[in-house]
Amino acid sequence: MKEIYVFTYGTLKRGFSNNHFLNDAIFISNAITCDNYQMYPCSNKNFPFLIKSENVQQIKGEVFKTNSKKVLDDLDYLENYPNLYLKEFIKVKLENNSIVEALVYFKNEKSYLNAVDYSMPINEWNDNYKNSFLI
Repeated sequence: MKEIYVFTYGTLKRGFSNNHFLNDAIFISNAITCDNYQMYPCSNKNFPFLIKSENVQQIKGEVFKTNSKKVLDDLDYLENYPNLYLKEFIKVKLENNSIVEALVYFKNEKSYLNAVDYSMPINEWNDNYKNSFLI
């Protein structure tokens, strides 16, 4: 399997509850999306949703690199793909200003319609959410 980049923006980031799913991936850099999206916490504030249809702001996150099918399968399991999240490649800018195509999970906007807290738009999942949702 060829190496791919994965853009993480929530509980998969380093220091957060689900980062262990990326134990066999390599951290590359902090990053920011090249295009604008929107991010909201879920209703119980345990994890965030990235909303593709709302072109509001760039989203901060981290990029990892992997060539492990197991890592990608585990991420699909965690993200309840394709029910809760959908995935696609987007362009993200790394700290060294290079741009890479990275896999990202977007909220499936046709399902779990009441799961999003639209009253709290954010552009970065930070330490306020450190003890969130653990699988």
